[in-house]
Amino acid sequence: MTLSVDSDGHVVEVHKSLEVNGVRYLIEPVRGENQFISDLTTTLATVIEVGDCGSEITAEWIRRCIDDYKDTDDVFQIHFLHGILFSGVRDGCSLSPDAHTFLAGLGMEWHWFLNNDQGNRPLPGPYVILNGAFYEPLRLYADTHAAFFTATRSLGETDASGDNYGHVDVAVPSRLRHHVSSKLPLSSIRVGVKDNFDLEGTKTSLCSKSYLQTYPEKSQTALCIQQILHLGASIIGKTKLCAFAQWEEPTEAIEYTSPWSARADGFQSSGGSSNGSGAAISAYDWLDITIGSDSISTLRASWVVTYNSAATLPPYGMFSSVLWPTDYWNLIEPQQREMGGKFADEVASALQLPSKRFSLKEVWGKQPPEDAGHQSLEEYMSKATQDMWYDDYHAFDNFRDKYWADHQRAPYVTPPTRAAWNFGKTISSPDRDDAARKVQVFRSWFCDRFFQGSQPLFIMPIENTGPRYRDDPPE
Repeated sequence: MTLSVDSDGHVVEVHKSLEVNGVRYLIEPVRGENQFISDLTTTLATVIEVGDCGSEITAEWIRRCIDDYKDTDDVFQIHFLHGILFSGVRDGCSLSPDAHTFLAGLGMEWHWFLNNDQGNRPLPGPYVILNGAFYEPLRLYADTHAAFFTATRSLGETDASGDNYGHVDVAVPSRLRHHVSSKLPLSSIRVGVKDNFDLEGTKTSLCSKSYLQTYPEKSQTALCIQQILHLGASIIGKTKLCAFAQWEEPTEAIEYTSPWSARADGFQSSGGSSNGSGAAISAYDWLDITIGSDSISTLRASWVVTYNSAATLPPYGMFSSVLWPTDYWNLIEPQQREMGGKFADEVASALQLPSKRFSLKEVWGKQPPEDAGHQSLEEYMSKATQDMWYDDYHAFDNFRDKYWADHQRAPYVTPPTRAAWNFGKTISSPDRDDAARKVQVFRSWFCDRFFQGSQPLFIMPIENTGPRYRDDPPE
């Protein structure tokens, strides 16, 4: 179903989608009463806020405004100037002859003034007007790197299994809606969210067909995501992840195609559970932010293998020193370790901070926490880090029980999840509690040693990097 535009710029068919000058759009009705021009035929139009132009709209002013619209927004295009609504005008405001001539040369056939006293005026940006009602055009981008599980606004629905047959069109809103007047810091920012965060009105899949089928749409949004919505962000879709957030190589992604990394030759692994978020932000210039999650470096690893970037740093001036823990860097091959060392030295120089290389094991050995007795750091923590996998298994007790009750069989899970759960169910609750206690002891010790009265910047490796192709089996 399509909206098509004839040679005169008139919309002659009214359906769900629209194509203008080769660009595809999804159109949706704008909420609220906006029957300002009910006598107009169906047409394309742009709302332009004119609060600062004075009593006359000049050609110079309107040229700057349109250039700003084109530079700011990928949804807007000149064809939407078929009609123009000047919003927020003062009484007596007019369009100068030279401005009219300029706009007519761009295809304007009509214009309208909306005064300040007309309530609930439409926000700036492009629109489709159908019998006086406003429809919002959202530009459709193909998810060419298979990074999204679903779009929050789309032309069609996936089937009950969540299968989109390898194709998602992501609809993005105009950046102009809030560009002019909004004071919210994330207004006009487009965000993709990893599909292990709940979003009201959508299902959470964890990239598992069994999990997707088991639970209904969520009735509320995760608090951390709600906070960025309150700041004005637009959530445009939910990105893929490794099933149940376990690390999967592409050969182990059985149920849904692993995202395609934009790095190098395009055939590198997108490993790491936040692989969809990493692939999307590296591949798409129409996307501003992606949200991932990190438990065992999967977020940082996803960013490395898909985007060649892994760090978000606090503002300049917050750090007190640059620290290089040799225990971790000694696990990295020499050439990469040397490159990392040069980077650390450059960071310290640029921020004018002292730098120090040290062994975490040695610091522990000299001043261990009382609870550790005479145990080394490895002896104290090795079993604790393993026994925390108890939570990874038992967090899904309800899911497994519910799926069995519904289907009289266990849910299918991919090999990495299967292996993790088989290990997690061997851990006892007392061992898990002891592990959590030790982790807390280590956390307190670490903060006391390194963050008392200071704010150091730790330069940490993630893994030895190099070519790793999509068809390489897991090590």
